[in-house]
Amino acid sequence: MEKKIAVTGGRGRLAGVAATYFRQQGYEVTLFSRTEGVGMKPLSDLFDSKIMSSFTALIHAAWSTVPFTSEVDPGREDREDLPLLKNILENLHHIEQRASIPKLIFISSASVYGNQKREPATELALCKPLSGYARAKLVAERLILQAAVHDPRLKPAILRVTNLIGIPSNENIHQGILPKIVAAAKKQQSLELWGDGKCSKDYLWIDDFLEALKAAVETSIQGIFNIGSGKNFSLLEFIQIAEEVIQQPLSIKYHPRYPWDVTCSNISSVAFSEATGWNPQTNIAQKIREVMR
Repeated sequence: MEKKIAVTGGRGRLAGVAATYFRQQGYEVTLFSRTEGVGMKPLSDLFDSKIMSSFTALIHAAWSTVPFTSEVDPGREDREDLPLLKNILENLHHIEQRASIPKLIFISSASVYGNQKREPATELALCKPLSGYARAKLVAERLILQAAVHDPRLKPAILRVTNLIGIPSNENIHQGILPKIVAAAKKQQSLELWGDGKCSKDYLWIDDFLEALKAAVETSIQGIFNIGSGKNFSLLEFIQIAEEVIQQPLSIKYHPRYPWDVTCSNISSVAFSEATGWNPQTNIAQKIREVMR
């Protein structure tokens, strides 16, 4: 069986890491981006049925916003991301019946649940998204499920992924607390926090996520699944771990919390674990210690 994967959002951090990982696993990976370039095919190629049907799986990670930028530019997902998804779904539907159709894996977000302070949210929990980003992800999920109803060949796996940590990055982007902590320690500068740092969130190390993504590609699962570690940390706990390693306090500058920011993400990944055998293996606190060293 051929192992050919298409990954959209090719210039994003997540797509690049996923491509490297799957190539190491023996897959042939093609990255697609809105901006064509070296190592990148244009997303418009996926509107060609022959090209689309040549892949065994399509990981749709292309998304133009993160929660912060979504609030700065309201409606961007409606202008860019949802029309792109509709075009991809339409092309999948128009692949000839006798041709193979790639398995669609959509990278959604656990932020669609909003705040979950008590019992961990299962996939059946009521979604109460706080941000434009989360609301748009929820709309995308519904578009995919509707398309699957109209075309039984489409057996999508929608992954509601929690807060990823450990992706190579820098402190200047809006997502990712660990690079900011490292930069503050190295440069002896203030670490800027939006809120009091007590927000409790489920964090998943990138290695565990990639293993989950591989399980989604290689198994017959379909539907909506949560992907998280099942362990919550606050930003202050991360900072405390870092301070213990460097043996000095970090200077922290506090700013008012954004109203759209989830203060407590608490999700259950039991359904995905039972369906695939996947379980997160990384001790996140220990990983942070290794990074700080």
